[in-house]
Amino acid sequence: MELINSLKYKYDNLNILSQIIVWMIICFIVPFILNTFLFLFNISPYSIIDLFQVSPSISELFFKPWSLITYGFFHADLWHLLGNMIILYFSGRVVLDLFGKEKFLKIFLIGLLFGSLTYLISYNLFPVFKGLKPPMIGASAGAMAVFVFLAAYMPHYSFRLVLFDVKILYIAIFFIIVDVIQIPFGNSGGHLAHLGGAAWGYFYNSQLSKGKDSGDWLINFINYLKYFFNKKTKVRKVYKKKNYKKNSNQSIDQKKIDLILDKISKSGYDSLTKSEKETLFKAGEN
Repeated sequence: MELINSLKYKYDNLNILSQIIVWMIICFIVPFILNTFLFLFNISPYSIIDLFQVSPSISELFFKPWSLITYGFFHADLWHLLGNMIILYFSGRVVLDLFGKEKFLKIFLIGLLFGSLTYLISYNLFPVFKGLKPPMIGASAGAMAVFVFLAAYMPHYSFRLVLFDVKILYIAIFFIIVDVIQIPFGNSGGHLAHLGGAAWGYFYNSQLSKGKDSGDWLINFINYLKYFFNKKTKVRKVYKKKNYKKNSNQSIDQKKIDLILDKISKSGYDSLTKSEKETLFKAGEN
């Protein structure tokens, strides 16, 4: 019991990015543990993933609409999981510090939704996929949404790749081109979903730059679910539209933010001091 309380305490103190990664790891391990027990008791194998993976079959989707999002927390193999975790972590921590928890969730979760809808529409629209109903899992669409959002917002931000720095814009373009040209060569649904997630990341950034937040509905829906599962929680609107750019009378000095962003572009996110990271986080929450 003490161990469980300790783990719960540590989990509660993680940021939302780390919590999502923890759930991705749990969802990867649990199906293997379940099948091990089924094997030991000589019970036919059962894939719990079937309940959460998304399918292009409209009739199947009707009975498990949650799969439009939940598919993103399960992965086919260890390399699939690690690849998505790396992309999500290195881009997500910057987005989280810049824009805060709510906007990060809007980018990632709606990115997963755009990915599954792109996959669903494509398999029911294009003749080449006629009769094919392969299921899909993986967080790639959400990770791509976060990565492309950051690339659109801060195209000169650089990642250190072995011996040299590469601008995130070039990496994002490379990922998109690879997905486009690999659609005919296997995992077509996955590549199409990546492009759907990338499209959302780019679109959301363009909307924010105009002072519009197209993801407000997600936070309202999450709060509705919290109320639904906990009757004691009052329904409240927790998000109000904010301008993308900060006004001069706000507590966070825009000039200071601009200097920090310039520093990130030149020296990378890790070059920031703890104080500078806190300033970015406060700016994202405002």
